[in-house]
Amino acid sequence: MYSPIVRNRQSEMLAFRHLSKETRQHVMPIFDVATPSKTADPPSGQKYVEGNIYRTEKLAAGFSAVFVDSSELDPTFRLSGGAHPLIGAAAAVVKSGSRPIPVTGLHRDTAHQDAVFAIRKEQQQNGLCIRLDITDVGTATLTYKGIQDLLAANSIVPSLAYLLLDLQCLHGLDIEPVVKQVNRLFMLLEEDRWAGIIVGGYGMPDQLSMAVSTNNQTYLKRIEQDIFYAVAAYKMGTPIWFADYTILPPSVVELDWRLIRKVMTPKALYTLEDSWFVVRGSAFSSHPDGYNQYYSIAEEIVALDEYCGQEYSYGDKYIWDCSQRAGSAGSPASWITACVNHHVAFTANAHST
Repeated sequence: MYSPIVRNRQSEMLAFRHLSKETRQHVMPIFDVATPSKTADPPSGQKYVEGNIYRTEKLAAGFSAVFVDSSELDPTFRLSGGAHPLIGAAAAVVKSGSRPIPVTGLHRDTAHQDAVFAIRKEQQQNGLCIRLDITDVGTATLTYKGIQDLLAANSIVPSLAYLLLDLQCLHGLDIEPVVKQVNRLFMLLEEDRWAGIIVGGYGMPDQLSMAVSTNNQTYLKRIEQDIFYAVAAYKMGTPIWFADYTILPPSVVELDWRLIRKVMTPKALYTLEDSWFVVRGSAFSSHPDGYNQYYSIAEEIVALDEYCGQEYSYGDKYIWDCSQRAGSAGSPASWITACVNHHVAFTANAHST
C-alpha cells in the first residue's frame, strides 16, 4: 500500500483523475485541506477552501479509503455555515463513494478533535489516524503514552487506529540516526497491533533552487524511501507502508502569478526508482523560449534510459506529447499534474506488494 500526502489543490488533485483502476487499489491517499493565500481576505479564503473541498468530491472515487486532514489551516477557520473544514472534507469523500478516515494528532485543538469524532460517529466506524511529526518520533516514550491516553479517552483500541509517522523534510540528513529514532518508537508500538503504520516524509529541499540552479539538471536522492525500506525491515505484527509528499514539499504554496511571473522558472521532477530527475529552465519572462522551454524539458526526460514510456501513465503520455511538440508546451500547473500523476503511478507500483 502507498499513501501520497497531497494538498487538495487543483494541480495536485487533477493527477488523481487519471489514475488507473489498478493503481487505485494500491493507494490510500492523504488529502490535506490546502490553506488559502496569506493575502486572501476571509470571503476569498473561504471560497478557495470550499472549492478545493468540492474538487475532492469529484476526484476521491475509487479508493478503498481516503485519509482527510486540515493540518495547514488556521484552527479557527470554518466553512460557510460554521462547519469545521475536516467535516467538509470527509463529507466530500463520502459523496465520492469512498470511506473517509479522519486524521488527528497529539497536539490538535479541541475543535479538531471534536470534528474527528463527529466524523467517526457519522460514519459509524471507529477508525482514525494519528499523525506524528519528527519531534513526536524523537520523544518515543512520551509520544507512546500520549497515543495510549488519546485512544483510552475515546474508547478506541489500537487495532482501529492508523499511525502516520510524518518525518517531514529529510533532505541532506543521514539515514542511520533517523532509522534509529523510528525503530525506538517501534519497540514501544509493537506491544499492540495497529490498523497500519505509515512512514514517510520528503527528500527534496524546501527550495528546489538549493539543489539545482536554473538552466540545469540533476538527480535528487529519494531518501524518504530509503528510510522507509530500512524501518520496514523491523518485524512487527502490523502492516507498515510508505507515504511521501509526491514531488512537492509542503512549503510550496500557491502564489499570485502576477507577482511571481518575472522570476518563475519552468521545472519538472520525474520520479525514478531511487531518485528524481530534476530539470530547471530560466525565468519565463527573460528566456527567449518562455513557456516553450517545457518542450526541451520533456525531451530531456524522454531521453532517459529510465523513462517509462508513453503508455505507462497519463503523466508519461503528457511528457511524451510535449517532447514531440504536439500542441501546447504546458504551464507550471499542468506539469505539476503530469509529474504527480507519474509519481503516484510509479510509486504505487513499486510498493504494491
